[in-house]
Amino acid sequence: MLQTATPTEKPATRRRAYRVLGLAFVLLALVLTLSASTFALMSGGDWVKQTSGSDKDLWGVAFIDATHGWALGGRWDVGGVILATTNGGVTWKPQSPGSGAWVTGVAFSDAKHGWAVGEKGTILATTDGGATWSPQISGCTEHLNAVAFSDAAHGWAVGGMGRILATTNGGVTWSKQTSGTGGALKAVAFSDASHGWAVGYDGSGAIRATTNGGVTWTKQISGSGAWLEGVAFSDSTHGWAVGENGAILATTNGGVTWTKQISGSSAGLEDVAFADATHGWAVGRGGVILATTNGGATWGAETSGCSADLHSVVFPSVAGGWAVGASGTILATTSPSSTEPRITRLTPASGKRGAFVTISGTDFGAAQGTSSVRFAAKACAAYVSWSDTLIRCKVPAQAKYGKAGVTVTTTAGKSNAVTFTVKR
Repeated sequence: MLQTATPTEKPATRRRAYRVLGLAFVLLALVLTLSASTFALMSGGDWVKQTSGSDKDLWGVAFIDATHGWALGGRWDVGGVILATTNGGVTWKPQSPGSGAWVTGVAFSDAKHGWAVGEKGTILATTDGGATWSPQISGCTEHLNAVAFSDAAHGWAVGGMGRILATTNGGVTWSKQTSGTGGALKAVAFSDASHGWAVGYDGSGAIRATTNGGVTWTKQISGSGAWLEGVAFSDSTHGWAVGENGAILATTNGGVTWTKQISGSSAGLEDVAFADATHGWAVGRGGVILATTNGGATWGAETSGCSADLHSVVFPSVAGGWAVGASGTILATTSPSSTEPRITRLTPASGKRGAFVTISGTDFGAAQGTSSVRFAAKACAAYVSWSDTLIRCKVPAQAKYGKAGVTVTTTAGKSNAVTFTVKR
């Protein structure tokens, strides 16, 4: 424990003690001034709430890397809002939308060039990262729900009454394309300037696809009657669509065939994002967040920590993502479980039932959540501590005597097995 010098100590000794004490106070002050959101971002592993500074519903979110992002929304009776961050969401600042319109979709091709779409055919564009937004002429009055750009020139917006608009010059001009449906289109995704998909509802699930930049759009058979709200493609063949009652559809051939995946949830899903062909997330009503690390073969629930409806999600990489929703909700995770756990050592390597064991390794996750440790077929019932590299738990009371393979299972998968000997 730090002690100050007594009057009998030498002056030099007292000065050193005072300097140490002063340094300790400075370090303490620095720790106390860290914002709660900053600490949460540093901790990783879980979804944490960020301070948006707005109580308006947020309908769209876009990030071009781990630091630069935008969230937008509003409502028809309160107008629109656009927020931006340059530090991964530690702070969000309002931007002037240049219009009072309610906006629901956003896309950025790089840190400077972005587009927002919304009510009554509104399209806004920025060339300076959102410092200024300017209206573009859409030529339509339908509500535009979503927008996607494959690069700074080629973009598409979709909306009510089957509306699809396209641009090949960054939005200087927009032209109408024929979707082949009169139903609402809720989301759009393009893997490149040629291959794109739009989803929505026209009495049932609607999927339209193009292989020529939208010159022609064709109907794809969803295999489900669910209304669809979100779509994502990691490349020109692997894609996913989500919608009502927990519906998740997937394709591995560009949509020639779609198959149902088991979400494990009945909540309406409103958006989906994939960082690559295997790691994906879906969000929806009541704060539900689902994740997969195997392309959707299995989906598991993640803890969002909120009950607000989530409308949009983005993952620029497996290293982190953001979700936005009702009443200004912004959630972030900077260390999602995207790497399978690995055990390097058990301490001790043997012991009786009920004994404490320390499991050393990597990628266990910052918190236990739904993760678990098993001694062969028996799961630990008591955990003392859990971190990304160390777990301390008790040998299960029903563990079989003799050698047992110890494994750690997280949302990313199952670890290697390390032998532990259960003694009588």
